[in-house]
Amino acid sequence: MEIITSSQNQFVKLASSLLDKKGRDESGLFLAEGINLLRDMSEKVEILYIFTNKNRQDECASIVNKHLAAKVFLVEDHILNKISDTKTPYGSVAVCKQVVNEFALPKKNALLLDNVSDAGNVGTIIRTAAAAGFEDIYLYNSVDVYSPKVIRSTLGGIFKVRIYDISLEQAQTLITKTKSAMLDMKGENILDKKLEGPITLIMGSEAHGISKEIKEVVTNTISIPMKNNVESLNVSVAAAIAMYSVK
Repeated sequence: MEIITSSQNQFVKLASSLLDKKGRDESGLFLAEGINLLRDMSEKVEILYIFTNKNRQDECASIVNKHLAAKVFLVEDHILNKISDTKTPYGSVAVCKQVVNEFALPKKNALLLDNVSDAGNVGTIIRTAAAAGFEDIYLYNSVDVYSPKVIRSTLGGIFKVRIYDISLEQAQTLITKTKSAMLDMKGENILDKKLEGPITLIMGSEAHGISKEIKEVVTNTISIPMKNNVESLNVSVAAAIAMYSVK
């Protein structure tokens, strides 16, 4: 185990650059923070480096046994602060390779997120999708799923689903080639309509809903009934209701 004491170390600089989308896009890497998250990580995800303090050193052993190629660095907390986006770092941060999935149609239940930009919401949706058995998640003009906040919000769920970053043409193909339904206030009551899987559920942003170019190819619309003049639900809550409504 190598000891790093300088924040100017090349590996520390690399990890720090992954806090920004530009750094993640250029390198194809991302940060995963926390022992529990690293334990949940599939062997299919390649961990390059792990930065840990003395308090978490022993706990890293089980992770290294599963990811034998990972190189471990022992660092002080001031270095963890530099490569973490949380106010109180978890004591361990890993640099991992992004998993890039080539576009393919789903065989089971799937989600299409259209212009959903809030990292916390997307992370929660991914976590719920994993729990509900939605194995494929497609993102059109949505948040970078490899941002630290999304990764953290999924609580490991991102490693249990397939993520696709897709173009408009691919989104339209997904909608027309699978049984699909978008969630919109003008749709049929989801409590009255029996949703049969496999199905692709389409969720839009809270601010603008489903984008015009997506609506143009959707033929099935569902809505969640609301009382007391409530206009909308948080998108992650709405997604959860919709996913668990599928038979």
